[in-house]
Amino acid sequence: IGLIIALIACKQNVSSLDEKNSASVDLPGEMKVLVSKEKDKDGKYSLKATVDKIELKGTSDKDNGSGVLEGTKDDKSKAKLTIADDLSKTTFELFKEAWQNT
Repeated sequence: IGLIIALIACKQNVSSLDEKNSASVDLPGEMKVLVSKEKDKDGKYSLKATVDKIELKGTSDKDNGSGVLEGTKDDKSKAKLTIADDLSKTTFELFKEAWQNT
């Protein structure tokens, strides 16, 4: 079961930016996500962000910063950040149990 946390008060920092290959996108709540400027071999844009010291990574069909990013905390619990297509809403989830394949 996931614990959903609103990111309104949560601050997010992006790990060292590579300005040649990526752009920083500002989101509500003083958050930023790093987006690759070019698509990968699968036609997706890479996403990277840090929330509460958790490094999150993901991919998106769009280059605006929307998409789903996932990461693992030190205690092995999982974290998931979902960013709406129009960047107006973000949802941060923490999962105490490991991901289950379905």
